[in-house]
Amino acid sequence: QSDNPARSRRVHVVNAMKHVWKNYKEYAFGMDELHPISKKGTANWGGMGTTLVDALDTLWLMGMKDEFWEARDWVRDHLSHDKVGDVSGFETTIRSLGGLLS
Repeated sequence: QSDNPARSRRVHVVNAMKHVWKNYKEYAFGMDELHPISKKGTANWGGMGTTLVDALDTLWLMGMKDEFWEARDWVRDHLSHDKVGDVSGFETTIRSLGGLLS
């Protein structure tokens, strides 16, 4: 009985992730960030698909396997570190490196 609130919260959290991912995919897939008001993506973190890479483990853990495989394919086919400009070492470590390691 005590698990009922947790189960309800889990459904809402997964639904929120599905909503966010749908919009990221539509407006900024492969970009570092989605600006939801302007519905535009930007490459403010070096153009390394930072949001996508950072979300890989979340997609997997939330059971969003189709979305995970699509993101994984983007990493395989498009992720490049050849033309990266100035980046934050901290953000790159926790979001990009952390996402790839997870």
